[in-house]
Formats: sequence, structure tokens, C-alpha cells
Amino acid sequence: MTYSEDHLSLAFGLAAFGFVFTFLSGIGGFLAPRGSMHLTWSPKPLFLAGLSIAFAVVYFGVSGGIAVIVAVIWHEWGHVIAYRVAGHEDARFRLIPLFGGVAISNNAPRDQLSNCYVTLMGPGFSISLVVALLLAAEWLAHEGSPLANEVYHAAVIAGALNAFNMLPLWPLDGGRALRAITITTVPGLAPLLTNAMSIVLIGIAALKQMWLLLLFALMGYSYARRAAKEDKGLEPMGGAEAFLASLAYLTILGAHALAGLPLFRRIIGI
Repeated sequence: MTYSEDHLSLAFGLAAFGFVFTFLSGIGGFLAPRGSMHLTWSPKPLFLAGLSIAFAVVYFGVSGGIAVIVAVIWHEWGHVIAYRVAGHEDARFRLIPLFGGVAISNNAPRDQLSNCYVTLMGPGFSISLVVALLLAAEWLAHEGSPLANEVYHAAVIAGALNAFNMLPLWPLDGGRALRAITITTVPGLAPLLTNAMSIVLIGIAALKQMWLLLLFALMGYSYARRAAKEDKGLEPMGGAEAFLASLAYLTILGAHALAGLPLFRRIIGI
């Protein structure tokens, strides 16, 4: 699909407004001063970030590696902003070599609603990155730039990574969101479902000989055994909240799956 120059200008104008608003929200422009984000320049996070970038570039190439790192940073930034909105003033994120990134807060979520909100906002916020990249690719193609394909591939990579992360497998974000929803709708099923999701991810990783994913899945299974204790003090969502969370989950998964479809087709040979 192609767009007229006027439509592209309008789209980029709206995207720029959304980015500025989100950025100011993230650094505290629309939050309490204590909720502002800040960069951490301590040696350990910087070292991990450097290793993450190096591994990504070696494994995916320069353009692919940069696309992966940008997608991971944008994803984790979404989690951090959601943490801040939910009152976690200490929220921050780190890049983890070979595993992507992790958003961190020293305080546990207050209830399942905020827990699910923080979980969904990583991939949910990433939709803005995918849309911006697709718009940029369209504009570059319109201008005849050779960078159009690179930017388009970056959008596909971001969509595919977030779609995978939204699969209903523990401990991916999709599995975590599904657990929070299940605790509300069918409380007794939550522990069984979490263990089943962990086992499925372990099986997929072992069959595909994806050893890093297998290690991640095993670590998640170990954590899943403690998840029930952490959930005891969290108030479940209401029925309407669970419905909206389910709708958000399906919408986010569908949007990213659509964007990442070309990569998924290439992987499975269709």
C-alpha cells in the first residue's frame, strides 16, 4: 500500500506528537517529580549493555543487531513507564546479553490489575515503534532511499520479537498476562496452567535445539514454582477488568503477529 505525501506528513506529525508526549511522560514531564526516569551510568549496567549490543550485532549482523537492540530497549521502556504509572518510583531496566532485557522494581505489584498492566505495556508500547518504522519505511521508499528495506526489516523484527513474547508461554509476557487473567477467572487453574506453559516452552526449545531459550525456560519453570506464593497477597482483577485485559492481550498479539508475519513465514518456510 502506498500513501500520498500529505497523508505521510499527517501520519508522521501524529507519530511525532505521540512520541514527544510519551517521552515527556516517561521522564516525568506528566508525572510526579519523583517518578521521573533517569539513566544509570554505573559500570555493571553499561558493561551488560555493551555485551548485549556486541552479541546482537555478531549474531544478527549490524542492521539486524541494531534492530533487535532498539526493539528490546523500546519494549523494556514500555514496562518501566507502566511501572512508574503504577507507583513504582524505582523502576528501571537493563539489557541482558543473549536474553534481551529486564524491567526491574524493588517493590512487588499491589494487585493483579497493575501486574497485568505492567506486563502488557512492554509489547503494547512497542506497537508505536513498529508503526513508526513502517511509516518511515514507506516514506523512504517514496523518496527512493535504499534504507527503506532496512527500516522495513527492522519493523518486521520488532513485530516478530514482540509477537513471540506475547505467546501464552511462561515466563514470557504473554504467559504472565494469561496467568493474571486466569487467577481472576479460574483461580484453581492458574498453577496448573503456569506449569503447563513452562513445560511447553521447554519442549519447544529442546525440540528446536534452541539452547538459550531452553535455559530461559528452565529458569522460568523454577520461578513458576514460587509464583503462587507471590500471588497470594495480590487482589484479583474484577470481571470487567479481566475482560479488558484479555481484549488488550489479543489486540497486542494480533498487531505484532501481523507485523512480524514475513519473518515467521521465512522461518517456517511458507
